[in-house]
Parts: sequence; C-alpha cells; structure tokens
Amino acid sequence: MFRAFFGDDFLARVGAHARALHSRWLTRALRHGGGKGVPRIPTRRVSEGGYGPLVATVEGREWADQWWSDTLQNDQLL
Repeated sequence: MFRAFFGDDFLARVGAHARALHSRWLTRALRHGGGKGVPRIPTRRVSEGGYGPLVATVEGREWADQWWSDTLQNDQLL
C-alpha cells in the first residue's frame, strides 16, 4: 500500500532531498555561518590553529557547546 501512494523510489527521493538540504546548510555554515548568531564553522586543522586551542579552555569548550546547541535548535535545519 505504501508503494501504491508514494512509489517505489519514495524513500530514495526523500533521502536524496535530506542529503541535499544538509549539504547546502553545511556549505553555508562552513563559508558564512550557520544562521542567526551562529558563527562560521572553523575549517583549519588543529595543527594549524583549528579547534584544539579553542576547546583547550573552559570558555572555548562552553562556546563550542553553545554553538552546537544553538545550531541544532535552529529552525532553518527543519
């Protein structure tokens, strides 16, 4: 019955759409920021000053935790 309403390739189409949506959001977050008040995702290797120094401090770890919390609660992800 499911296939009768949605077709044999429904789950493949939904999966492709979800991957494309996530790819667009992630590309924007890497280049410009993830949305309202969400900073750009750092792209440097730890050895080149990426996340390592940031999360080595209490303040940095709190910032990173808050970033993920804000990002994952962002309505633009839905």
